[in-house]
Parts: sequence; C-alpha cells; structure tokens
Amino acid sequence: MFILLKLIILSDLTSMAKALKKNYYRIALQWLVLTGIVYLLVRPHIDKTYTADFEAYCPFGGLQALSSFLANNSLACSMTTTQIAMGLALILGIFVFSKLFCSYLCPIGTFTEWLGRAGKKLKMNFVITGVADRLLRVFKYAVLFITFYYSVSSSELFCKTFDPYYAVFSGFGSDVVLSYAIMALFLAIPGSFFIRQFWCKYFCPLSAASNIFGFGFVFLGITAVYTLLTLGFGLNINWIWLLSALSLAGVILETTRMKFGFFPIVKITREANTCTSCKLCDKVCPMAIKISEIPKVDHIDCHLCGDCVTRCPEPDTLKMNRRNLNRLPAVATVALVAIGLAFASITDIPTISLKWGTSEQMDEAGIYHQSGLKSVKCFGSAMSFANHMKELPGVLGVEAFVSDFSVKVYFDKSVTDETKIRESIFTPVTRIIAAPSSTIAEVSVSEFAVDQFFDPSDARMLFIRSSQYSGILAFETLFGEPVHTRIYYDAQLISEAEINQVIEAKKVEWESDGNLFEAKTNFKVASVTSRENMTQSQYLARIYEPVEMSFNGYEDYAPEQLDSLELDFPGAADPALSDMPWYLLSHVSNDKGVVRFQTLFTNSGIKLRLIYVQKLTNRDKIITLLNQPELDIHMSDGSRQVMKNPYKF
Repeated sequence: MFILLKLIILSDLTSMAKALKKNYYRIALQWLVLTGIVYLLVRPHIDKTYTADFEAYCPFGGLQALSSFLANNSLACSMTTTQIAMGLALILGIFVFSKLFCSYLCPIGTFTEWLGRAGKKLKMNFVITGVADRLLRVFKYAVLFITFYYSVSSSELFCKTFDPYYAVFSGFGSDVVLSYAIMALFLAIPGSFFIRQFWCKYFCPLSAASNIFGFGFVFLGITAVYTLLTLGFGLNINWIWLLSALSLAGVILETTRMKFGFFPIVKITREANTCTSCKLCDKVCPMAIKISEIPKVDHIDCHLCGDCVTRCPEPDTLKMNRRNLNRLPAVATVALVAIGLAFASITDIPTISLKWGTSEQMDEAGIYHQSGLKSVKCFGSAMSFANHMKELPGVLGVEAFVSDFSVKVYFDKSVTDETKIRESIFTPVTRIIAAPSSTIAEVSVSEFAVDQFFDPSDARMLFIRSSQYSGILAFETLFGEPVHTRIYYDAQLISEAEINQVIEAKKVEWESDGNLFEAKTNFKVASVTSRENMTQSQYLARIYEPVEMSFNGYEDYAPEQLDSLELDFPGAADPALSDMPWYLLSHVSNDKGVVRFQTLFTNSGIKLRLIYVQKLTNRDKIITLLNQPELDIHMSDGSRQVMKNPYKF
C-alpha cells in the first residue's frame, strides 16, 4: 500500500513538473531576435560609421518587394535579395510547418503575446468569439490589400508608414506617417493587452498573407490561373485582380472555415485515450485555440509554437503528426533562415532591371559594372540614373542594385565604350568651403588625381573633412581616370603636402543636430599637378555665381537719368550665405528707384553695384534700406517673406 501511494505521489510530481515546463526553444529564439534589435539600437552609438537597418531581414517587406519586381520589374525602395529570400523562406515554412515566423521571430508577435499574458494575470484580457471574431478578421485583409496595392504601385514600402515595429525603432523616421503609426500602435499595444492577440488576429497584414499561403491549393490555383491567362494566353490582366482574388479568397476561407486543409503539412495531434481533459493546453495556447476538444489542430490561428506540447502533463498525448517532434519547429525556423541567407548570398536581384535594346543587341551587348555609387540608394534614384543613361547613344539597358550601390550598364560596343559610360555617370561637383581673406593676394591651385573617389557622396565627405582645416577655400571635381579634384587654397595657411594628407585621411567625423557622426573613406592620391596661381578676382569669378538683374523698368530710363552706387559686399563670399545675395536683390527692389543689381569680383573681394534713378531715390535712402534688420522678400509664388538681414553696409 505504501509503495502504491509512493508511486501515485511520484506520478503526480512528475505531472506537475511537466506542467511547469517551458518551451525553451521558442523562448530562446524570441530573445535572440530581441537581442538583435538591441544590438541595432546600441551599435550606432559605438560605431559612428554604422547605420542600423531595422528591416534588413523583414520577410513582409521582401514579399512586397518581390511582388513589385514581378509586376514592375523593380524592387520596392531599399529592399534587397535578403528580404526577398526571407519572404520565400516564410512561404516555404508555412506550406510545411505553419506560421513559424509569427511564433518564433516576429518582434510584434512576441511583444503583444507578453502584453496579453500581463493582461490575463490582471484578469483584464479576454478572447473575442463568435460572429464578432469572424467579422473582425476581415480588417487584416483590407490592410493587406491596401499595403500591397500602394507598395507595388509606387515601388515604395507602404508598410513603413504604419508598421508599429518600424515606427518605434526608427524613431518615427521620415517614412512613418504619424497618424497611421499612432493608430497601429494603439491597436497593437492597448488592444493586445485587453484582447488576446488583437493585432495578430485582426489587423496584421502579414498574418493575412500567411493565412493565404496556408490555404496552399487555393493560393497556388489562383496564381496558376492568373499566370496562364497572362503569360499563356497573352491577356492583359492587371496584377490588382490577382491581389483582389487572393485577398477575397482569404477572407471567405478564414471567416467560414476557420481551419487549414492539407497545408501546413505538420500539425499538432492529440491522443484522446491518454488525454485527461485538464485543459492546460487551452490555457497556454497564445491564440486561445481549444486544443483539448479536437483530435488535430488545423485551426487557422495555430502557429505551431509547441507550447501546448511542452506543457502537456500526460506523456505522448500531444505530438506533431503523432510523433515526438518537439524540437522540429525551432530547428525548422533556424534552418529556413539559414537557407534564406545562403540563397541571398549567391543571388542578387536588381532594384531595377530595364532593357530597351532588341534581343539581338542584348545578345552581343557589353556590360559595364560600377560599384560604390552611393547616390543610387533607392528605387527613385535608380530610375533617375537609368533615365540619365538612356540619353547616352549606345546604352541598351540598366540594372541597379541598392544593396551595394552598384549598377550594370548594357551597351552596344560599336557605338560607345566603357570610358564614355563612366564619363556619363560621373557628376562634377563644385564645393565652396571658406571665404578668402580680403588681404590674400593670390589663390593657389593644385590638381589631385584621386583613386576610390567618384560619387558625389565622396565629394561630400571631402567637403566635410576640408572644412575642418584652415586654408582650403574650394574644390571642383573633373572627370578623369582617376577622377581629378582641383583644390583652391591659401598657401600661407596650408601646403600642398598637407592637403594630400587631408584627402587620404581614413576617417571623417562631423556633428549634426548635437549628434556625432563618423564615416570611413579610402581615397588615395595618385598624382598631384600644381597649377598657375590666380588673383582673387579670377578665383571669385570662377567659383562664385554672379548675381545680376534689371528690374523696376530699367530699360525705360536714359543713361543721364541714372546714377550708380558701389559698395563693399561684406560676407558675400561666405559659403553659408550663398543664396542670400538673391534675397537682398529682392529686398532692394522694394525701392522703385533702384533698377539694377550687380555683383562684381575684384582683388579685394566682392563688390555690390546698384543702378538707381536720381529723381526717385538717393544713396542715403538706399544704404538705409540695405541695412534694415530684416529683408522683405518677394517669393516666386507671389507671397512675401521676412528674414534676418545678415549684411552690414
């Protein structure tokens, strides 16, 4: 009797121990993802050259990008092969294992699940059932349709405008629409606290897409019919009809059936003979599925998280396809991510792929590859690049890859060559760094041939670095092999050798809005050519834009009716005030007696010459107007604007 009682107690203790077990495989992956997000947040504060990309592995962005590529032959902005590979891995995972991303990797899913647990402990969380539950499920398909429609139509990720995860961790960046994001955050945070998985069940567009893939035969059938009609029979059916059909099918199947069919292949199974109906599986299920009442969990909300299997106190009662495969979902999740990353490493899908040459021309075309074009950073800039290259005779097509800022240019070798293409790609830049001293007699000029220097963003790095040294006045870039950079400087303050060191410095640091930034460069000076020095007037005329305009009926007056006023133009050479002479011109035109405004370049600096009508105004009145504390400016749209006057005459 004592032995029997001991066995019963041990059995109860074993059951209790199993009941207290946790799904450590899932918890580990969830925390691994959250640790990765913390890393993205912290690293930019340590490594100033690093820019965090919170969507680098986003499968939903990848699905939108892939749809855009298939419909428009272009990727959604900033999307790369990595996101697309993650999207394809997600689809494969759903077909075989169910919605593993939602369960093991999605940061929103993890956070809202934890919120729901907190609400449950406080007895403030409940589950919506019945007709209300089914009707609310329609909303996520509406969000899915809108998201894909605008993403594919614009080749810009519409989900960035409202995605709660992206909004929070990007610091509500420029892509976020504040009203959309706040609404989504309200649905995801308070909503999930009070209602079990409110965001995931009713508003998450990825959940809707995952369910459509889960209805495998329906998804494949609709897609196959659309492909047959468009490619097989050549019918011009817009992609929006495919999106509509898939969204409508998802709505109908989810709200009427509430369960999957053959797909996903792996499902939770329950042995009725050993089940004690303790209902612990129902309590731990994140999606509130009544597992204790069904022999096989084919409910549309099942993510194959495995929590019910782990927490079941009865051995071999809950399994996966009637086998002990508890580790399978976690292992499959890791394997799918690894496969996706491996696929991305050997595949590169272009952001745009445009070819306007004939098939015969493309077969014989040469290919020019240029990397490091940091100005090609999204769909819009890639299209701008392609349109520019289309103007060059002999170019047959363009592919752009924003992942590594590179391009491929297809060209007719009998019409053009790589040098002409490179010259066409090159964008000359002129940057004014500092105003010359009024006492400087001559401006020195040296021309540096610089390797690893091509893109306008390279010129920006050189501008930032040069502005941190005294003596460099300006530079301009000229096409060459390598690119030539002509630098204008005050030889009394900096030497040619010191400028060489400035160019070849490996790091650039600067401050903006109180934040310190850092970038690495690899510029190398190949050669230096000293140019003939120039006078200050020659330098000013070469670098600065002359400002000259007649107004207030200048042509109506005879020369003897006019007089001139010539003044030193203080601060006109200051690069920070480069646009201000035009504003001053507008301000001076308010005196109807002033009829002409002109800047003059002299060896002592920039002069201002004003022509005025003697009977309408005079020198004192004009100087008083020039020295008013505020400039009264006429804008191009007819409005008027007031700004502080930086000049003192």
